Amino acid sequence: MNIDNLCMNCMSDLNGEMQCSNCGYNVDSPQFSPNLPLKTVIGNKYIIGCVISSNSEGSLYMSYDMEREIAVLIREFYPERFCERQEDGVQVLVADENKDEYYDYLSQFKALWTNLAMMRGYSAHIPVLDILEENNTVYAISEYVESISLREFLLRSKTGYLNWEKANQLFMPVLTFLSALHKKGIIHCGISPETLMIGRDGKLRLGGFSISQCRLAGTVYNPEFFDGYTPIEQYGQELDVGCRSDVYAFCAVLYRALVGSVPQDAIARSKNDQLIIPARYAEMIPAYVINALMNGLQIDPAERTNDIETLRDELSATPSSVISGISGVNIHSEESKKPEVVYVEEDTPGSTALKTFIIILIVGLLAFGGWMAYEYISERKAETPVEESTTLSNPVEVPDFTNWPYKEIVSNPVQNKRFTIKVKYDYSSTIEKDRIISQSLTPGKTVEQGTELTLVVSKGPEYVVVPSVIGLTEEIAKTQLESAGFVVVVEKKPNLGNNEAGTVAEISPEEGTSHIKGTTVTLYIWDEIDFDFPTDNLLGGGFFEELFGNYFR
Repeated sequence: MNIDNLCMNCMSDLNGEMQCSNCGYNVDSPQFSPNLPLKTVIGNKYIIGCVISSNSEGSLYMSYDMEREIAVLIREFYPERFCERQEDGVQVLVADENKDEYYDYLSQFKALWTNLAMMRGYSAHIPVLDILEENNTVYAISEYVESISLREFLLRSKTGYLNWEKANQLFMPVLTFLSALHKKGIIHCGISPETLMIGRDGKLRLGGFSISQCRLAGTVYNPEFFDGYTPIEQYGQELDVGCRSDVYAFCAVLYRALVGSVPQDAIARSKNDQLIIPARYAEMIPAYVINALMNGLQIDPAERTNDIETLRDELSATPSSVISGISGVNIHSEESKKPEVVYVEEDTPGSTALKTFIIILIVGLLAFGGWMAYEYISERKAETPVEESTTLSNPVEVPDFTNWPYKEIVSNPVQNKRFTIKVKYDYSSTIEKDRIISQSLTPGKTVEQGTELTLVVSKGPEYVVVPSVIGLTEEIAKTQLESAGFVVVVEKKPNLGNNEAGTVAEISPEEGTSHIKGTTVTLYIWDEIDFDFPTDNLLGGGFFEELFGNYFR
């Protein structure tokens, strides 16, 4: 395609027109500083288009991959608080007094997107294609998936909300992805209807990733909060931010999707909690889902659902398995707002005497048990020999060499004098090649000079090939993939009757491709035959076309 004829807003062909017939963009529309100028080329292959969104960390651009001739998304690290542009409007300049903070956050940005690039195979994830270091900053390049925000989707729908059956289909894959993120130590801190995107294929995807400092009060960044969805701990309440923070935000989004209104802000709730589920919605939502929302939307993180796995279990329960006796619940249906009645059994003279006897008996047993424990501990102390203290003639303290370059250590005469250094090599997907993974001596420990120190050095990530499993049963395919070192996620694929249920229909990444050991592979398994399944998309019956008209082209 002729680059000069590209629409910078949607990357479609302008066909020589001044206004895009697809999105309405006018070619004379400016791109304001300090955003990258339109048609800037990054990495000799990516063309920068219009800004999609920005926060205190940087901007997301609609872009174009000239090699593959497809639209892509590019996230640029540009924290305006610490830097500025050169006269060319592209190169990033950092003042000396800001360099330490700038490069620290730049390193965190790169690490975040490097981890995201390794997470393939999740339907709720937008795959990362490339990471470039250029112009004194870093760019993360992701696939462009034709989609709109969940917020816009709900606003354009006929009712403004979803029933649980449709919400369940949309949201459960997001929980799978969130669980994987948390296992890698990534907390999103910005889950909202703005950062969840629903595609033309009917799948809900999580975007809007930023380093955590951008979404926390009390940092050097201007925090990005999503009112109604941000938990109280992100507002600087001296509470820990962690997995529970994403649990709260996810439940708040699910509440919005099921009830049709934005949840009350966490700060306001902490002063006067008015969050309810109106009766007309509560009647349509299963009791176990309401229970899960109750637990996930607790203001106090200590009382909130602890992790994504627990939330998934609660959302997947049946009405008969709803947990009872929940304390500290602040969300309720309108009809449930009535005082709790507690029944107390009246004491009689006979029952009082019996209770007194039982108390005396318990106290006696506790006293006897305490005496026996004291005698046992005393005997053990007498039997345990006292270790003789030793004095080291040439003591040295063991440093923490984790993540140090091995060459720096082995070529250092001081370290070679302090320790007898041995080396082993192992694969690592988290530690760069030729850096230290672990060591045999505990950091901080004092040892004799010349003590043997074994360092485990990274060989970099181990790559394995995806085996051929299409057509195999789910059990056999999983066994082969897990034996090869992959993590397996299974998703069902609708079956219109032409395929054998329980066998592999598709696999992502593709068979025969090479990937880092530990990469997640998604198996798409043919579901039981469903003759009523709508063939056009998730919601069926031409829902997208009816709802959005020509929004997608």
